Amino acid sequence: MNRLQQQKENKSGLLEDMLSFIRYTPNREADLLAFMEKYQKADCDERPAVLEQLRRCMDGKEYPDPYAGSYHYTPEDVSLMGQILDDYIDALTLAQGDPAAVSECVRDTVLKINALNEECGRYLIDTWRRERLCGFLNSAAELAGLSQEKDLTLQHRMW
Repeated sequence: MNRLQQQKENKSGLLEDMLSFIRYTPNREADLLAFMEKYQKADCDERPAVLEQLRRCMDGKEYPDPYAGSYHYTPEDVSLMGQILDDYIDALTLAQGDPAAVSECVRDTVLKINALNEECGRYLIDTWRRERLCGFLNSAAELAGLSQEKDLTLQHRMW
């Protein structure tokens, strides 16, 4: 089961991809456009504050993340995904190669991921991440002793 425990490390690329989408890296030109769009969409009473942020950006001064509040999920959500995947590997280890128990682990994990993705407005898992996540779940199930004939997640997943 050592190879199964090594699967925990394989999740890092998937989680990093999720985090990269919500990490803010200042880019003055893009941020100016973001502030202008934010200004246009803001209520009249909110516009002075947005205009001040826009001015700070234009003047090269420190300014807040113009995208703050528009992300659909948080680093905590990504951390929870990591915990779900770690729990999955632990459950597969406890299943000790029993095909019924391994299938149940897959189902339970996919249902947890479904719920998390739903809480995140279905933005946590896009097509690229879906393929990587399915690969992770299926290969771990195979290492746990379940023969893989097809995508084991397909009948349970909503992403």
